[in-house]
Amino acid sequence: MEDRFIAWLIVGMSLWMTACASVRRPLVVGPVGPETSKHVEMTPTGYLKVYSATEDHADGDMHYFPHTSYSVYSGNDTIVKKVANAIGIHDEDPALAELPAGTYTVLAKSEHYDLVKVKVVIEPGKLTTVNLEHHKPPQLDLPRSNHDLVRLPNGSIVGWRAEGSPQANALGPTPVK
Repeated sequence: MEDRFIAWLIVGMSLWMTACASVRRPLVVGPVGPETSKHVEMTPTGYLKVYSATEDHADGDMHYFPHTSYSVYSGNDTIVKKVANAIGIHDEDPALAELPAGTYTVLAKSEHYDLVKVKVVIEPGKLTTVNLEHHKPPQLDLPRSNHDLVRLPNGSIVGWRAEGSPQANALGPTPVK
């Protein structure tokens, strides 16, 4: 009986240690903000579009690549919105999320870095776009300087640096608290 208990204890400890060793912390980048060159009518809300990692869904001979869901958090780490980033498996366009103007953190899957935390700034009437797809270049007009871009450690462009945020262009993973 005691040998059986010890065996189960060893198995349980092994599983627990394996699970703890495999937990990965998300990469942190940002803040990303809207393009400043585009003027739109002022409204109390802004918009967020996140090109998160995609999943391969086969439907017969056709393959579809809908974007994975993501979460939006307030400054005090309270969840503000969970976004199902596709209507269904056939929808390959990311969802457009409407948010009150402010600063948020997006937790989404990246094709190269698993989970990524991106600080975003939502301005009234403007669209903030976050690109975490590796194979798809972001749809940005590039009249501004290369220093105005937020990038992942591999050089992929995530989006425009939010106005007044010089730390947004730092490269490399940042530890998550």
